[in-house]
Amino acid sequence: MPIDEAQSRLILAAKRALEGAPPLLETISWPREIERRFFERHCDEVPAPNYQIDTAALDARLGRLDAFERELSGDDALVRLLRSQVASHRLGTQMVLAAGTPAFYALSCAAYGSASSTSFDSDTTNLDFADHLLARIGHGEPAEPNEEVDNYSAADLASYVGEKLMRRKGGPSVDIILDDELGAKAIAGRTRLRIRSDAKFEPEEARSLYLHEIETHIFTAQNGYQQPHLRFLHSGGPCVTRTQEGLAVFAELYSHALTLGRLRRLVGRVHLVAMAEDGATFVDLYRHSIDKGTEPSAAYLDVARVYRGGDPGGGAPFTKDACYLAGLVEIYDFLRVAVAHNRKAVPEVLISGRLRIEDVEPLLALREDGLLAPPMYRPSWLRRWEDLLTHFAFTSFLAEIDLGFVAKRYGFLGLDK
Repeated sequence: MPIDEAQSRLILAAKRALEGAPPLLETISWPREIERRFFERHCDEVPAPNYQIDTAALDARLGRLDAFERELSGDDALVRLLRSQVASHRLGTQMVLAAGTPAFYALSCAAYGSASSTSFDSDTTNLDFADHLLARIGHGEPAEPNEEVDNYSAADLASYVGEKLMRRKGGPSVDIILDDELGAKAIAGRTRLRIRSDAKFEPEEARSLYLHEIETHIFTAQNGYQQPHLRFLHSGGPCVTRTQEGLAVFAELYSHALTLGRLRRLVGRVHLVAMAEDGATFVDLYRHSIDKGTEPSAAYLDVARVYRGGDPGGGAPFTKDACYLAGLVEIYDFLRVAVAHNRKAVPEVLISGRLRIEDVEPLLALREDGLLAPPMYRPSWLRRWEDLLTHFAFTSFLAEIDLGFVAKRYGFLGLDK
């Protein structure tokens, strides 16, 4: 179905309003100099990052978003999608403006939720779920160096990712860059993967990273950018994060790449957010991580994730790390329902750009109208519909089984006491 004049006019206006999104994560990321100073000061000084903010440009962007939103009338699928996009982009712009101020925390909670958010039902919080998982997997002992396993260097990881991309038929072009000053181990954008040049990666971590950063974040960004009409889907603002990180962790879980160590780190980050919200300082959280057996460099990076953009003095963190596990449950339940009803188009729409689950409904309508194209790049978990059908058909039955009854059946294990 050809695009009509009204739709064409809205899409052109959306391009003008939504383009030039400020890079939130890049803006609030801490340079390596802060890390060096922290260790030079014997890990006793709360970092004091300084953010470079172009206030005038951001205010002007907010004005463009507001003006565009006033143009959106009616309730058709395209208008609903564009309202969602405007709200997310506005929130992202406001977060950049508020970086380093108390207002940043409230905006972060609006975008990602917090440790106390009830993402699953009316009273189960993200922290509750983290505690549930921890009760079953345990804290674990501090890992001993395994001399029989060679960790990947940054160059090794770059080669690993490059080779996997080359083996894909028609895979995207990705620039893989080793960065001496990167404040994280690895960061993916739309067309490039940056890797901290002195970072080390366990072999399992390398596979997990490929599925998470390449097959999810880069693929969804590329799928959005390749859209003939809705190219703005390549960057959906902070409100898409829970869905996107949930997709990424689901890719790890479904592909058996979500190791126990990785799951413990995701759980631990929810606890770090909760402690920071309760007033713990950067130094408090760093010492807590060290006491748990985390290696100093890894402890610093984990805590820095929680405080970038917020207040390292405690009480107002960056809450993004509280939404990964919530996003995983959200994606798992969503896909379980879609597969149970044999809706093959739903997972395809879900990876057609960087979007929220709530955006899938209008995007399904836009796909039927011809405005949304099928995704160009599919992650490995979606390449065989039959495998998804088998997985969810089996696990859906398991979810109905009464574990109390099973425990009594196998009472000799002592589980019925």
